[in-house]
Amino acid sequence: MPKYVLTGADGKLGSAAAAFAAEIAKPEDKLVFTAYKLSNIPKESLEAWQAKGIEVAGASYDDTASLLAVFQGADAVSMVSTWAFGDRPKQAARVIEAAQQCGVRRLCYTSFVGAGLEVEKEEDLPFLPRDHARIEKLIKASGLEYNIQRNYLYQDNIAELFVPSWPFCGDSWLNNTHHVRAAYVARDDCGRVLAALLLGRGQPNKVYHVTGPEAVTDGQIMDWICDQTGYQCEFIDMPDAELRRWWADRGLPEDAATGDFSGLPMKLCMEDLLCCGEMVARGYMLETSDVVERLTGRRPLRFRETLMKYKANFPVAADTSDCDHVANHCRE
Repeated sequence: MPKYVLTGADGKLGSAAAAFAAEIAKPEDKLVFTAYKLSNIPKESLEAWQAKGIEVAGASYDDTASLLAVFQGADAVSMVSTWAFGDRPKQAARVIEAAQQCGVRRLCYTSFVGAGLEVEKEEDLPFLPRDHARIEKLIKASGLEYNIQRNYLYQDNIAELFVPSWPFCGDSWLNNTHHVRAAYVARDDCGRVLAALLLGRGQPNKVYHVTGPEAVTDGQIMDWICDQTGYQCEFIDMPDAELRRWWADRGLPEDAATGDFSGLPMKLCMEDLLCCGEMVARGYMLETSDVVERLTGRRPLRFRETLMKYKANFPVAADTSDCDHVANHCRE
């Protein structure tokens, strides 16, 4: 009976991975889902998993003992990247060490596009892929078999992190993508790919690029969102330095862990914010892949489908009396 340990099942990506793993697991598979905080798992999810014989346990990337307890006897384990910028390689090292001690054969990791870029120095990498590049090196040097997925930026982040800033910015999207297209991917699709890889649908020691189905500009996404409510927003493309100054003048922190975001519309540190646009502007997310459909059997979600989940959070026009055309459609 093969044992598969899916860590981070209480997170957004991890919960999507857990749901799909529970769906596709074979009767002989033993599944263990771990959570940093068991209280974060919805009661209905916990009960449904346990009804299927899935073990649910607490474990943290910062606590080696908790990892050793759940990794014993596992054939494969997964590791989801966290928000702990700078500390993530240390977390990964603990996971790798625990996996080695427990005789785990294979490790699956959610990396990020750009982690494989060839550069002379690590500092030459854009901010967001740096930790991931270090972690990929640790995994490849560990002797463990691996599956690595390099996810594109999430469609969900646009609704959760950027859209709330539009009213704050004077009904404008201050943006540094320079009108370059990007194949944003649904976070749920990334979660399903992780589950598929964990349960053995990938090839050994292979890196997969997980993308959305189409490359679009941020301006196109903004226009579509505005069409849903009648809200009027201006797309303003800015050089990186100018965008940095604008947000610095309004107190955007340099560090996500210790910064004060209480008066700001989004919790993104400066380098994270700027690098999101930089990754798009450099063309790192232009190409699409068939990885989602090939590994999960489902077509990848278009941004319209994903963003409709967040429609209640879209800014609205001051007067929506003439917005009878608004409809819950996700078609082209």
